Amino acid sequence: MAEKKDDNQHEDDAPKAKLKTVLLASVLAFTLSITSSTIITHLLLSSNKTDPAVLEKNEDQDKAISKLQTTVQAQVDKIAALEAQNETLKLHLRHSSATALKNILIDQEKNIQSYLKITRGAITDLSPIVPRSTDWSIKYQYQLDLAQKNSLERQDLLKILKTGEPKL
Repeated sequence: MAEKKDDNQHEDDAPKAKLKTVLLASVLAFTLSITSSTIITHLLLSSNKTDPAVLEKNEDQDKAISKLQTTVQAQVDKIAALEAQNETLKLHLRHSSATALKNILIDQEKNIQSYLKITRGAITDLSPIVPRSTDWSIKYQYQLDLAQKNSLERQDLLKILKTGEPKL
């Protein structure tokens, strides 16, 4: 019976030994694969770094990048200078004699319109007081309306001239 136990033990140990061998072989193959991939990658990368063509290409790219950075900085400086000049020109334009003259003309047109309104009111007030002035009132009301319309048109044209934008 002792011999039977030993035979059973050898039979049980054989599959375990095979499993261990397969597992060990798999781990060894995996390790060998990783190691070889790492070595090949390292060799390829190190050979590219020392290759003169690659080094020259990298230097050319570095020079191009440096040149682009210089160009971009110069353009940023130009934009800043133009913006400052733009503000100065806007201030000068606001205080220019042409703009002041346009503002004076617009104010004059407003004053003319006010005068025409007052004149119309005066004619309306005088027509009942003065005999035979009804015809006179009707005749001059039309001319006052026409003068006021022309003054409004001139004011609109001056505003367009001042701002450059049509009144909607």
